[in-house]
Amino acid sequence: MIKPFPRKTHRLILFGLTAFLAFSGCATIFSDGEDTITFNSSVDKTKVFLDGIKLGETPLTIPIDRKTANRKLKFSKSGYQTQEMELLHDFNLNFGMILDLTGTALTLTPMGINALSGNLIKYTPTEYHIEMEPEKFSDHNLFRQRVTSKRFAAHNFTNIQRDLVTGEGEFLEGLKASFQVPPAHQDALEEILKTNTDMLITTNNGLELWNHLNQLVKEDPKLKNYSLG
Repeated sequence: MIKPFPRKTHRLILFGLTAFLAFSGCATIFSDGEDTITFNSSVDKTKVFLDGIKLGETPLTIPIDRKTANRKLKFSKSGYQTQEMELLHDFNLNFGMILDLTGTALTLTPMGINALSGNLIKYTPTEYHIEMEPEKFSDHNLFRQRVTSKRFAAHNFTNIQRDLVTGEGEFLEGLKASFQVPPAHQDALEEILKTNTDMLITTNNGLELWNHLNQLVKEDPKLKNYSLG
């Protein structure tokens, strides 16, 4: 009969496995190489700088070297407020296994750090969208509402598509609420969603879906005042 390991041995094995997996993950994270990143903006030909070096103008897809230090992003265009923020690392070890040794379980779950700040919206793993605010824009609250609405659509795209198919759901309700349409005109919003479901569910990402919906709102006589720009 095989004798079970003493409890102390279990702990040593678990510690060793944890350290091995963790450092293996870190080795991948910090390895040399590059990632291809796409930057889009609400205004085309916005200049994109990384650590003070101009990368190009939006829309821009470019390979970027991996570095362990946080990177400094800057977006600028004449007539618009310059946007500056850190592009933080997204430490995702990409594993979620359970190690079970004689009744002692250790769960290793994905780790992450929010890589977003300001008006930068990450809507797929390597795609970013920046909202540029005009220098003389009088309604800052409307601008913030637009950013919040777009971010909701980008982060919940798949769930919104699912709710559009069924015609109901918390994510569809959240998208509708972000336009702040009053109860008196909710029927009009429901109608354009119902009429244009097929078009909206075939969009490629949340920002594309949002742009189509906002355009529909802008063109509707009852809803045009609730368009977000």
